[in-house]
Amino acid sequence: MLTPISPNYADKTFSTFGFKPKQDHFFSIPKRKPLTFAEHVSIGAGTLIGTALPIIYFCKKQKAPIQKLKYAEKEMILLSTGSITGGVLGGICSDRKVEPKYKIHEGIYQFFNAVIPTLLIKPILKTCEMFKFLNNKKIKATALMGGIFGGMVVGSKISNIINGTTSPYNKRKVKFVDAIANIDVISGALIMAKFPLIGKLGVEKFLPLFYMWTGYESGTMR
Repeated sequence: MLTPISPNYADKTFSTFGFKPKQDHFFSIPKRKPLTFAEHVSIGAGTLIGTALPIIYFCKKQKAPIQKLKYAEKEMILLSTGSITGGVLGGICSDRKVEPKYKIHEGIYQFFNAVIPTLLIKPILKTCEMFKFLNNKKIKATALMGGIFGGMVVGSKISNIINGTTSPYNKRKVKFVDAIANIDVISGALIMAKFPLIGKLGVEKFLPLFYMWTGYESGTMR
């Protein structure tokens, strides 16, 4: 019977011939035990605090109650930054079974995933308003959606560079769930574009909740 080749010997042999085994990274790690209820609560509390602080600032600055706040790029960026920071810190404090870098890297990814598309909203709207054939709701909506998803791709590339995950083995790619998570940016874009339906639905009142989801997801990354 042949003696089995140990994994360590195989790795050394392949490395000698110039082949490197696939390495784990913070986006492809073995599954761990699910978070406990207390850990979920802690992450949720961190996200809530991180989202509430900018809102308190907005209320004082705009001299308006939360349900009447107006949101533009600055407010959207501060909301996303606060919620992600709160979620990541809440996750680090409660979920000590994993290294903090996993949550920090995911927080960086989610930050650029939200901020880059947000910064493209106003230029897209101004460009549409400059040309008569582009200045209608359907084209504006289409342009905004294209800009948001294009911004997600750019944000992904930037975050991968910052996180040092640019190789094929550990690159963080844009996923469908990331697009769903960007409902906050999409809602904010439609609010800034002043679509009548958005005003009637009162989406502005729920915008902080959308941003809280992004922060919570960053905090639960393992």
